[in-house]
Amino acid sequence: MGVPRDALAVQERAIRRADRAAAISLRLWRGMDVADLDSSWESVGPKVAAATETVARRNVAAAGTFTSTLARADGLAGDSVNAEAFVGVDGSGRPLDGALRGAVVTTKQAIGAGMSLVDAMLAGGTYLTVMVKSAISDLERSGSATAATGKGYVRYVRLVNPGACSRCAIQAGSDRFSTDFDRHPACRCSTVPVRGDIPSGFITTPDDYFASLSPAEQDRVFTKSGAEAIRAGADPVAVVNARRGANRKRMDGVRTYSPSRIQRSVIGRGADGRPIFGYVTTEGGTRRGTYGRTQERLGAEVVRGSGRYSRVIRPRLMPESIIPLTEDVEMRRILLRDAGYLRPDARMDVRERWAQQRRDKDAADAFYRSKGIGVT
Repeated sequence: MGVPRDALAVQERAIRRADRAAAISLRLWRGMDVADLDSSWESVGPKVAAATETVARRNVAAAGTFTSTLARADGLAGDSVNAEAFVGVDGSGRPLDGALRGAVVTTKQAIGAGMSLVDAMLAGGTYLTVMVKSAISDLERSGSATAATGKGYVRYVRLVNPGACSRCAIQAGSDRFSTDFDRHPACRCSTVPVRGDIPSGFITTPDDYFASLSPAEQDRVFTKSGAEAIRAGADPVAVVNARRGANRKRMDGVRTYSPSRIQRSVIGRGADGRPIFGYVTTEGGTRRGTYGRTQERLGAEVVRGSGRYSRVIRPRLMPESIIPLTEDVEMRRILLRDAGYLRPDARMDVRERWAQQRRDKDAADAFYRSKGIGVT
């Protein structure tokens, strides 16, 4: 198995699918009625969300398949990723339809700032395509980390795609799943789990990435003056960081519009009283959702709504918030299974699976309480 080659192939297919979803979304956006954005979005929004969710599901499933193949070669076994658990939200756990609707808000803000209708719609379309790509990429990385955790991996290589921007280039290398994956909107980098030594063929430092590019590509990615400085011996990280924030505003001082990162919410407090932050999602928490149905059967408290819209109170953290909570690989698996992101062994019968779900919930509740995280 040529791991770097196969990993790049998986990444390239994921990027192509995300690009197609963004193109479909932009085509749908161009059919919006600028005179009645809210009504138009009621028709366009669900179609954009469907295209985004379809690709996110396929990319998470593909990452899970690749991880399972890699794990067999590494002699590892464990739970498999549940791609359905990543549908309906963006990478921060927000409902996807609400995040995508930001394109309408952005357009209205642009019009209010004095932009022409054409430019305002362009701003909204740019927001939409970036948000679609961001959601898909973030969920694919989240699914990949979840799949790797399910197989027992604790470390990954950041796979920087050929032609990646300079901000991604300086992140090239390996890290642990318990650390944050630094990314910008529409970041195309992905992860490859590793066990032991990193297989040859991966780019593991910013200098290696710079050296892998032709002079013309070096100039394009790092700017001509930046590339010249690096070729003269400058540190790529220092060169890129020196330009950070230089393009926040246009030369005429008018604010530019771009998707902003959602802030993490307080999910509990530690023994010292300091707040614990994390991404929480409500997706799947109703009686119609797998997570909601399972938790209600296990005795989680339910807020009664109108029939199927009753919702369990028990919070559901995103994988990016679960994994850093512990270095214990088995506890990570328990927490991810409890939240529905991992599927237990398919060979289990119904009674065994039900018993495991009960054990997982009890263990997760005890763990969360020990960390000061509320579970009711």
